[in-house]
Amino acid sequence: MRTINDWLGLAKKSIKIVGLEYYTTDRNKVLTQFYQWGQELQLPVLFWNSGYSCFQEVISRDGKCILQNTDFSLDADVPQFLLEKGREGIYLLEGLLDFEEHSYTRAFQLTNAYYHLSWSSTRQYWVMLENYIQLPINLQPLIPVLTTPMPDRETVQRIVTSFYTQNQICDSSSSALVRACQGLPEGEIELVLERSLPFAYTVEKLADLVLDHKVNKLRGRGLEFIAKPDVPNAGGLDLLDESLSQVASLLRPEAQKYGLKFPKGMILWGPPGTGKSLSAKLAAKKMGVPLLAADWGSIVGASRPDFALRELLELTQALSPTILYWDDFDKGFAGWDSNADGGVSRRLSGKLLTWMQEHEYPIYIVATVNRLGMLPPELIRRFDDIFFVDLPHEGAMYEIFNLHLQKYFPEFRHASISPWTDDEWRILLRDYRLCTPAEIGNAVRKCAEEIYYRHQVQGQQPDELKVTLDDLRQQRYQFTPSMLRDEEQILAIRNQATYAKSASGEDRSRFSLPLQELFG
Repeated sequence: MRTINDWLGLAKKSIKIVGLEYYTTDRNKVLTQFYQWGQELQLPVLFWNSGYSCFQEVISRDGKCILQNTDFSLDADVPQFLLEKGREGIYLLEGLLDFEEHSYTRAFQLTNAYYHLSWSSTRQYWVMLENYIQLPINLQPLIPVLTTPMPDRETVQRIVTSFYTQNQICDSSSSALVRACQGLPEGEIELVLERSLPFAYTVEKLADLVLDHKVNKLRGRGLEFIAKPDVPNAGGLDLLDESLSQVASLLRPEAQKYGLKFPKGMILWGPPGTGKSLSAKLAAKKMGVPLLAADWGSIVGASRPDFALRELLELTQALSPTILYWDDFDKGFAGWDSNADGGVSRRLSGKLLTWMQEHEYPIYIVATVNRLGMLPPELIRRFDDIFFVDLPHEGAMYEIFNLHLQKYFPEFRHASISPWTDDEWRILLRDYRLCTPAEIGNAVRKCAEEIYYRHQVQGQQPDELKVTLDDLRQQRYQFTPSMLRDEEQILAIRNQATYAKSASGEDRSRFSLPLQELFG
């Protein structure tokens, strides 16, 4: 897609109407750029949106571009007014591409303007500003659409360095602040830095404030951004862990020396609650990159799904290297075959597929699914690996139990010493054999809550909580594992496990079950 930098070339070829998608916080940048072009072409630059009763001229004062009132007041609709007056200039017009409210009239006005201006020798240029532009089909061949791209890492580094210079900040390393600023438009970076500085006594604190701003902003869009995923270990998913280590090694610059390319991503397939989401965070931790979590169903169901997807992909590129995590990816494709959603899923999956094929950014996609067959086959083929995450074996359950017990009970925080004997552990693992990692985690949490409550009732406040084997065994029989509750659906998923790689290797722990002969 063409960017704002292509405007001058288009203007010199007498293309007089263009659309420009831009971030509102980048208004000063846009005004400055067109003011410079106006000086080069010896044309005035004027700005208008419905908040003004007259055109505002862009002028330079004290090295900054500002808007100044003119006597160029409006007495008619803006497109009609400009065509009738015929005054030369570069007109930055914001908010005129609302085709929902004035669809036919506005489309005809712009069509007429295109032909009138192409016939005329008057140097009158229209730049239609919007946050998002979706032109009607009949206007798409007539009006090129430009964008103001999200700044790359080098541009963010330049902005941060300039900010340091202006505020006389000395810091040998700005990588944390640069990383926090990535994924924000240029104008927004400058605003957030200026507003955060009075509350930051160190550069590290400044980076934290910018990161908080970004996290809250993305959360408002239904996205989750985790700068530093904190996952203790793979929890029995040793083969998946090894594969992620291999992917992480390809991020190193020396990998390019051998012509090795960074892979596109992986699909994690398996029953609900088996740790697929945790594995996505493990991938980000392994690679030392942030994780951006998105919901494909929310993208498909958005009021402007094409814009939502494009904005997400541009943001992901600006944040790279990063993990793009699609949770429950299959749920967004429920109407793919039947076109029940009007073809939105099919159209968006095609755009995602094209992006995955063409982009060269260090972005690793992790998509978790319960039903692999719901995904379009051509999209599945774009992923490098498919791992099946199944119910944990005994050795994995032992690791998962300890991960959760360590959160609440200090006596389990010594890796080499367990308060329970191996025989006691075997009894517990037998009881929880059909449980998912999520169910094990919930059981441990509920035990901790009940033990705490018992102490409160008895008026006790011990230094630390202690759990017994019986506590966890009793907790187990207070719920029905999903493997039994939804046996038919889960077996249907597990029966197809041979179509993917296993995320877990053979159980070699001391708790592994011995092989038994079916017939004596």
